[in-house]
Amino acid sequence: MSEFADRIRPHAPTRDDASARRWIYVPYDRLTDATGPLTEQPASQTGIVMMEALAKAHRRPYHKKKLALILASQRHFALKQARRGIKIIYEFTPGIFADGLEQATRHHRLSALTMMQPAEREMSLDVEEARVRGIPLQLVEDTTWCSTESDFDSVFAPTTKHFLMDRFYRRMRQKTGILMQPNGEPIGGKYSYDAENRRPYRGQPPVPERPRFHPDSITQEALHLVAREFPSHFGTLDGFDLPVTQAQADEAWSFALEHLLPHFGPFEDAMAHNEPDLFHSRLSALINISRLLPRRLIDDVARAAHSERIPLASAEGFIRQILGWREFMRHLHRRTDGYRQLPGQRNNSSSDDPYAGAEPSALNAHRPLPAAFWGRRSGLHCLDTVIDQVWREGWSHHITRLMVLSNLSTLLGVSPRALTDWFWIAYIDAYDWVVEPNVLGMSTFADNGLTATKPYVSGAAYIHRMSDYCGHCRYNPRKATGDASCPFTSLYWSFLDRNADNLSSNPRMSMPYVTLRKKPASELNELRKRAAQAIEELCHAQQASPQE
Repeated sequence: MSEFADRIRPHAPTRDDASARRWIYVPYDRLTDATGPLTEQPASQTGIVMMEALAKAHRRPYHKKKLALILASQRHFALKQARRGIKIIYEFTPGIFADGLEQATRHHRLSALTMMQPAEREMSLDVEEARVRGIPLQLVEDTTWCSTESDFDSVFAPTTKHFLMDRFYRRMRQKTGILMQPNGEPIGGKYSYDAENRRPYRGQPPVPERPRFHPDSITQEALHLVAREFPSHFGTLDGFDLPVTQAQADEAWSFALEHLLPHFGPFEDAMAHNEPDLFHSRLSALINISRLLPRRLIDDVARAAHSERIPLASAEGFIRQILGWREFMRHLHRRTDGYRQLPGQRNNSSSDDPYAGAEPSALNAHRPLPAAFWGRRSGLHCLDTVIDQVWREGWSHHITRLMVLSNLSTLLGVSPRALTDWFWIAYIDAYDWVVEPNVLGMSTFADNGLTATKPYVSGAAYIHRMSDYCGHCRYNPRKATGDASCPFTSLYWSFLDRNADNLSSNPRMSMPYVTLRKKPASELNELRKRAAQAIEELCHAQQASPQE
């Protein structure tokens, strides 16, 4: 028997406990006792149900470090609640969550079970299954979020066909008063400082070394379990040092607030070969399992900005990511039923499987994901560098996700669903409510502009300007054709060419199309030839998978 099982067993309820306490189901992504049902009664009157459902972990080949993070975090959370005097029912099931809930409620004769409204659509399906089985599950508001459904619905009517994050972000700034003046105007006179946060990184200021959290015996058990049960999953467990306790999460946040966020803004969009994290907090995975609550982080950053410990542009950029994009994407996922129901479009799921993902593809993109995404070397230094980091760590920052991985996939015409599923398994912070709208919407334009006013695509010039990758690459970013040319550029012009019927009337695409139309036929033919070569080499070479 494991150390964790030995330590948690004495805190199981007696029959009297089962009837006298309020029982709360705490899923893997709501590991907090700072808000929600756990705060509403004394520990002596509280019991929690937690579980490890292997069927969920086997549903996709999730990154090994993601599984280890979740398992270690929830085991530490259970032990902490036990020390507070809360009784713990901790179930292990080879099945789905409904199996574990049924097992817990019947064995312990629980007459009622409370949980916060699920964040994931997939968890909602499991809740529906539990209710069908007669499990007495009551849903209450999820107070880990900064906004409510009515906040989103007050900005976007049911008939809305285009959703712009900026409108929602302004509404939330006004509602919360974050970075706002008493007269109702934003501090500094602007809601967004995005235009000021676009500097490349050239080595200064130096990036501080982050704290590392070496696995204790409980975490080591989780690592061994993942290695044993999921050997063929994506990624590696080597060097696991993620925060898994509340104290560690707090330490990681304090470090980020003091040492990283003061420089975050200007270099938010930069990419660096030897400093892949730069000044990003890298805490999204902890936020998404509620180890760190978003409102707390926002308030801390706002206070730091008011006391001039963090420049306003850096503070606003960080707050926009959480109060703006994170909340916005969650609501958009709810409104569209995970992108299955888009305004004016048919159902975007081709499968009767309720867990199957939506498949919008406004640009008719259906090519397979490049083998490079599974670890094959592509020769593109930017791509290979980012994939290496994701394989090791299950993380890279948002610009490498958008302008390297998603940009290349969109230019190649890769299936948006295939790319979405890859992000879902590869990143430790990926859950359906965040990965589907980000990739199917903003990253690939698969929703035909539901969330973005134009596709986020570029040639080699952007990567050359915002990174130092190109200096380490065999391809020349200044050449558009020929074997030595960077494929990004020919793929960019080829993308515009083949999608002209759909995109040329878009006002934000007018300048690129003016340039495209001016190109001589001979140059266009060379660009098409180079793009076709890149597509063949990247998409149609022998495919790989996480099992290889």
